[in-house]
Amino acid sequence: MTQLTRIIDHINEQFTATVKSQLLNLKKFSEPALEWLMMEHYQFSSRNTGFLSTAADTTKLLQEQGVYEELQRNLDEEKNHAALYKRSLAEIGTDIDKRVEFLPTTKFFDTIAQLISTCPSSTLGAMYATETAAIFEHEVFLNISREVVNRRAKQWEKSRLKAFHDMHLNGVEQGHKDGLGQFVNCATEDNSSNTVSKKQVIRKIKVTHGANQAIEAMVEWWNALLTQAERML
Repeated sequence: MTQLTRIIDHINEQFTATVKSQLLNLKKFSEPALEWLMMEHYQFSSRNTGFLSTAADTTKLLQEQGVYEELQRNLDEEKNHAALYKRSLAEIGTDIDKRVEFLPTTKFFDTIAQLISTCPSSTLGAMYATETAAIFEHEVFLNISREVVNRRAKQWEKSRLKAFHDMHLNGVEQGHKDGLGQFVNCATEDNSSNTVSKKQVIRKIKVTHGANQAIEAMVEWWNALLTQAERML
């Protein structure tokens, strides 16, 4: 039987491959557009600890407490990353505080927040999907950051911004993905109802639902991001 992580990964890869293909030629985007994309990506970084905290609390209801412990570990690891990202962007001349709200980003965050606030198994699926996509996002934004830095004739190789993305690509995000993936693959076909007081098993149908909903939300968000970026001169 195919592992559930492989099924979710396949769906995720279809979405990420489409986005990557649209970002192959960064020369077609204006510098303001590329900077804007970085600023929107930072917004997820700034919200990530909140998502991890909510997800950890939700998954406390599972019999398998390893999910909660893994999410808590991820939370502890990510605590200072948003501040580091902000400093790294400031170093290349990008002021995050000048960012204006983009409603599709707000909608995306609201969707993720809802997905991870009630059902523990759906929460596991959603968090696994977003952690998997985080690897692709750091790959994409490493390239976008390099392009912006080069256009601004600033130093790249020893920049904080390069180090920030490299850190996440050198094991951080893969560790988060693998850490949650082991529990995704433990999901059962048990669809019996639980009482409020009863600890819940990890349910395959709910994990799949959470992952699919999260991927759909990411597809919608990225479509909006790229459409807006292409319009910017």
